Amino acid sequence: MSMAAKEWLGRARKLRLRLSALEDSKQRSYARAVSSTAGLGERVSGGEPGDKLAAYAEVSLAADRQIEKLEQTRAEILQVIGQVEDNTLAALLIEYYVNDKTWKEVASQIQHSVRQTMRLHGQALCKVREITGLE
Repeated sequence: MSMAAKEWLGRARKLRLRLSALEDSKQRSYARAVSSTAGLGERVSGGEPGDKLAAYAEVSLAADRQIEKLEQTRAEILQVIGQVEDNTLAALLIEYYVNDKTWKEVASQIQHSVRQTMRLHGQALCKVREITGLE
């Protein structure tokens, strides 16, 4: 089953929210690791005794792997959008899918009505389909 262009682009929406959550997770883990209130021999993931700094390193590495994968997704989508020759259509795609803006915000940015922006979105999806071969 192939993915539709809209779904393919949609992978980029809300990435900033997820990236922020991962960074927050890393910061909280670091704060626990350097906290003077908890003992160094406290139990960490899996119930095994361990060092808080080792637990932080584990959380940080896992978060960094997810962040890298998300950034690769964003880069892949931006690369395709970069092939859309029409600047308005490309801006629309970036604002909506990559920058996670509302249709009203996108319309304002590209200086069109929301209704016209929605029509242009259909044209932009056609361009993405042509570039990617998606449905």
